[in-house]
Amino acid sequence: MKIAFKHLSKYFGKVKAVDNLNLEVGDGEFVALLGPSGCGKTTILLMIAGIYKPTKGLIYFDQRVVNNVLPKDRKIGMVFQSYALYPHMAVFDNIAYPLKLKKVHRKETKERVQRVADMMGIGELLDRKPAQLSGGQQQRVALARALIKEPEILLLDEPLSNLDARLRIMMRSELKRLQKDLGITTVFVTHDQLEALTMADRVAVVNLGCFQQFSTPDELYNHPKNLFVAGFIGSPPINFINVSLEKSDGRFLLKSRDLEIPLPKELGSKAGNNSTSSEVVLGIRPEHILINEKEGIDTEIYVVEPLGREILVSAKLGDSMIKVLTSPPFKANMGDRVRLSFNLDKIMLFDKKTEKSLLLDKD
Repeated sequence: MKIAFKHLSKYFGKVKAVDNLNLEVGDGEFVALLGPSGCGKTTILLMIAGIYKPTKGLIYFDQRVVNNVLPKDRKIGMVFQSYALYPHMAVFDNIAYPLKLKKVHRKETKERVQRVADMMGIGELLDRKPAQLSGGQQQRVALARALIKEPEILLLDEPLSNLDARLRIMMRSELKRLQKDLGITTVFVTHDQLEALTMADRVAVVNLGCFQQFSTPDELYNHPKNLFVAGFIGSPPINFINVSLEKSDGRFLLKSRDLEIPLPKELGSKAGNNSTSSEVVLGIRPEHILINEKEGIDTEIYVVEPLGREILVSAKLGDSMIKVLTSPPFKANMGDRVRLSFNLDKIMLFDKKTEKSLLLDKD
C-alpha cells in the first residue's frame, strides 16, 4: 500500500510540531524518518496510525484519504519503543490479542499465532510471560503481535533503542530481511543514523517539523542538500570550515586565515554561480582527508584515537579541529606536526547564509 502526505501539518496550540509536509512512500518500500529528539518524527508516525489527527493537510493510503478513518480500520501494525506488552499475559495471549478483539475463532487464532511466532523465532516461548524474556525476545513478541493482523502498513517507533549494541546489530538485519520477505510498506522512526542508513530504502531527514531531504542513504551521505543534513549524517561527523570563495586570475580559491585551496574550474564556477556571497562553509568527511609527510595543510595533532581497523586523528587548524580517519599503523603522537590534503572530488560547499549546498542543481 502506498502512503502520501499532502501539505500535512500538526499544531499543538501555537507549537508547530509538523509543518507542511509532502511525501510519497511506495508500495512495499521501507522508509525511515530520521532526526533528533523532538523534531516531529513520532508525531508523523502517530498521524499515519490515526492516533493524532492532522491540523491541516491530507494523508492518503493509495488513493483513499484516511484523515477521519479510525486506527482500527487502517490495516496497520505498530511496534512501540517500549514494546507495550501486557505483563500479566503469556506470549501467546499477547500475540493473539488483536485477533481476540476481532473475535477470530480459537482454532484459527492458535494456528496464526504459532505461524507468526515460528516466523519470528519465538515459537517455543508462547507459555512464558514478558518478564521471563530477553529484550530481543520481547521485541520479537511485539513484532509478532503487529504482524498477526496481516497489516498492509507496518509502523515502527524506535523498536531497537532498548537493545544492547550487539543485539541491535543483529535485529537490524533481521528486521530488514523480514520486511523484504513480507513486502509490507514500512515506516520506521529512529534518531540513530546508522539504523536509518543500513535498513531503509529511502530516508526522510526531519528537523523542526520539516523535511530537510528525502533520498536514498547514498544520496544523503554523499550529496546532502544543506548543512543540517551534512552534519547529522555521518560518523565520525563531517568537518566544517568557514572559508571565503574568491576568484583570482580566473580561478576560484577557498581561503581562510589558515588555509588556501585552489578549486577545479568546474567546481569553482558552480559554487560561484550558486552562492549569495563570498562567505561559504567547506565540508569534508574524515575519510576523505589524507595525512601526508610533505604536502598539504600544516596542522598539529591534538589527539589520536585507535578504533581497531581505523584510527581517528584530531588535528588543530587554527581555531578549528579537523577529524581524519586513517589506517594503522599510525606513528605520530600528540603535538606532532602533520600535513593534511583534501580529496577535492569529495568536498562539499554550502552557502553560509542559506545553508544550502552550492554544488547541487537547484530544485
